[in-house]
Amino acid sequence: MAKKQVRGSAYYEERLKREFPAIYSDFKAGKYRTVTEASVAAGIKQKRTRLHELKNAWTKADGVERRAFLDWLIAEGALTRRATPTKRVHSGPTLASSDRYLTASAIKRINEIMAKRHLKMGDVMSEMGFLKLNASLGMALQRNTQLQPDLLAKLEKWLVANSSA
Repeated sequence: MAKKQVRGSAYYEERLKREFPAIYSDFKAGKYRTVTEASVAAGIKQKRTRLHELKNAWTKADGVERRAFLDWLIAEGALTRRATPTKRVHSGPTLASSDRYLTASAIKRINEIMAKRHLKMGDVMSEMGFLKLNASLGMALQRNTQLQPDLLAKLEKWLVANSSA
């Protein structure tokens, strides 16, 4: 994968100097306080809105923070509480909600099996056919993040295989 190009203030200042000399001279004269402000005036960059900031914060938040934020929105009346998902991902005991978050009973059962068999998270992932360093299940257990459908399917099979543990 290609390395992401750095677009810091030096990049934008050089671009202003090259493509927009009038705005660059205004920037140097103090008409614009920052390179970003001058870049927005030149049309190189868009002004970041609060919506941009909210979206950025949402993508960086973990599952617990996202749920806390949604609870806050509900308390503020900005959202209505939707029914708790009861759809099962697969047959048998409910492993995850329809939005692919592990249920409390599934988390408890996984931790019980791991403790009883003295397994580490990497061992569980390896038994399911994933790389030991794959942190998906660990993140779901510790930070309540969503799981991919393929991992949920293999996790269900793993739980069935370890039902006697």
